[in-house]
Amino acid sequence: MKRLIIECGVAETCAALLVDDQVWKFWFGSARGDEALDNFPRAGRRFAGRVKTVDKSLNAAFVDLGPKTTGGADAFLALKKNNEAHCIDGALVEVEIKAPPRQSKGAALRFIAPLKEGMPGRLPPVADAVVEAAQIIGEAADEILVDDGAALRALQAAGFENVRHESHPVSLFAKFNADQDFDAAFDRIVSLQGGGRLVIDEAQALTAIDVDTGGLSASSPARLREKIAFAAAGEAMRQISLRNIGGHIVIDFPDIPGDAGRKRFQEHLRKMIVRLDGAGAASFSRSGLYSFTAPHQALSLLDRFTEEDAAAPVAGRRFTLEAGAKMAVAALERRLRSAPAAHFRLFTGAALAGYLSENDIWCARLTDRYGPRFDILTDDKTGDRSFDLTEQ
Repeated sequence: MKRLIIECGVAETCAALLVDDQVWKFWFGSARGDEALDNFPRAGRRFAGRVKTVDKSLNAAFVDLGPKTTGGADAFLALKKNNEAHCIDGALVEVEIKAPPRQSKGAALRFIAPLKEGMPGRLPPVADAVVEAAQIIGEAADEILVDDGAALRALQAAGFENVRHESHPVSLFAKFNADQDFDAAFDRIVSLQGGGRLVIDEAQALTAIDVDTGGLSASSPARLREKIAFAAAGEAMRQISLRNIGGHIVIDFPDIPGDAGRKRFQEHLRKMIVRLDGAGAASFSRSGLYSFTAPHQALSLLDRFTEEDAAAPVAGRRFTLEAGAKMAVAALERRLRSAPAAHFRLFTGAALAGYLSENDIWCARLTDRYGPRFDILTDDKTGDRSFDLTEQ
């Protein structure tokens, strides 16, 4: 059973694909009505880009796609016979995102055509946020649940027939525990049922996943390793999909002795990896490491929502101001929805307050939907990027 849930928030549209009530995929986009402002470099989107430099030694051009697209890193366009004459310093070109940026690396581009005029930035077509969510992660869903009537009509107009409007005091993400899976997706360590754990490290070149027995002991160590390896295979594939991890992935499974045991496990792995759309080039190295590739269509959750820092949520990274502000607004909106007679106060740190002030349209939408039942206050005692929500 595949179910897509979509929340239409005032600051963001959030979607999650559940397989047998387990979250397997997330999608996040602009709030409905803000789609034209969404310059996020997803694979397949087209941009007008300004060639900044041409590097003959790399046989490539570095292209500026406009604000809020690459996190400061210029996109990479390989020079070929069909584009070399058009890719000169300062030229404006139409390009398509082949792969989004990753950490300090810019997006990879495909050349479409030269442009005579315009500014760097995203080009049309621009789809409704809920339609894009359904097209990207919900095409195979048996049913789609959405919490907004207008979004329901937009999905039906786009040809989705298995859509249902679900209006409920509890948010869809809370009802299906997708909010808990999202929070856990930033944890480096994932516990396995029956013991053991996964240790997930995303790096620029690849993602490494170690399967740790966690100090477990048993009368049959070989059987224990096999049990943990089987559990790890399924959960590793879910975490890769859930966290939107792409590129080269290496997993260090426990060694399983005996030809029969290894054969059983390899067959199980083949069944698990088909759950990752587009995964391929899977093999075991001589040292026993299992490696494969997965499509890199959009940023991983870690790259999307965090930036380099020495603080939480994982060592060396922290949530961006944009992510923190949207989380605060989403938390407030869910409380306003679940308690229609209550009044709330959202206390934020100075940096978060500044970002919310720059995006005051979100507060205006909250007032339109739920009435003036909230206050947003700056609190010097609250961390710079933290927030606290209380009911009056």
